[in-house]
Amino acid sequence: MLSLLNKPARSAGIGPAAILTLLGILGPTVALASPWTLPAGVLVVGGRFDYESADEEWLDDGSAARPFSLRGEYQSVTYTLSARLGITDKFELELQIPLRQVSFSSDPVILNSQPTDSMQSSLDFYQENVLDLSRTVRGLGDVRLTARHRLWRGPVWVGAAEVQLKTPTGYAPPAGTFGANPRSIADFEANTDRYARPENVTDDVTLGDGQVDVRPALLLGWGFATGTFMRLDVGYALRLSGAGDQVFGSARVGQSIGQRILLFTGLDGEKAVEDGRRIGVSVAAIDPKLPAADYAGSNNLLLREVHLDRDRLSLPIGGIVRITSAAELNLGVSLPLAGRNTSVITTWSLGFALRTDPIE
Repeated sequence: MLSLLNKPARSAGIGPAAILTLLGILGPTVALASPWTLPAGVLVVGGRFDYESADEEWLDDGSAARPFSLRGEYQSVTYTLSARLGITDKFELELQIPLRQVSFSSDPVILNSQPTDSMQSSLDFYQENVLDLSRTVRGLGDVRLTARHRLWRGPVWVGAAEVQLKTPTGYAPPAGTFGANPRSIADFEANTDRYARPENVTDDVTLGDGQVDVRPALLLGWGFATGTFMRLDVGYALRLSGAGDQVFGSARVGQSIGQRILLFTGLDGEKAVEDGRRIGVSVAAIDPKLPAADYAGSNNLLLREVHLDRDRLSLPIGGIVRITSAAELNLGVSLPLAGRNTSVITTWSLGFALRTDPIE
């Protein structure tokens, strides 16, 4: 996504080099990375509101998306505060601080069957064994600090290198349906009555992956006198604490319409290059459409040993509207195309960016 904040009035003599300046991406609200670095002393502050929703998931076997069991629904609301500052004309720093609320709701269910020799009444047994997998967490998500350095600039293109540090903020990390234990499917199957109890439910409703990432990347951009732009970013995510490393990238193509509007689309993706550490056992359903009342004794459980790695491919579509010469609104949607070990998440975004005069 691009920014129109520093775009001057058109002139008949505008050339490709000027277009590169016009297409400078000025805010973290409009892109997570940019080869167009800010001029020295220029500060851009902004915010972005993201709403995510999903009712399907991709399992880790690469199969087609399937509904969440028990009529499950995932929702997330994130407000990200951000700032970018040009240190020199070729070097800038960016800080992003997200405030999040993440929730998952589903029908309550009973997985354990009452023993035939139990002296406990059926009502008491069921009341003590009802599992409510619905959970909501809120707080500070992963903080990101990014440094970018412009490497070169040509007549119609520009390139930069960046290194981003992503760090968690003390929230509870993801785990299996009943926490870090059981560690294996065999352990769960041998001790279902002990593990499948309400007090053990934790699941992976969390504010982030709970581990540090170091993400170097190469950023390339092209701008043309027609107002057309292209972007290509490629990088490697070194994911610490046992998470599976990833290669990631994004591509953008877009077109300016007049002086105030820019439309774009592209692709975003990430792919694990190694297995992540096991974080527990996930309890899903062989038939995800089976009603909760039919679970007990149905042998409908689909048990998976969950690892901290994933693949994802999405289609971003959006636009930018310049409100004034120093302020803009950014609107977009990211549509899920493919994935592994992740939810089928659609993301709607609304952001703003405000550019200040150079700091003396």
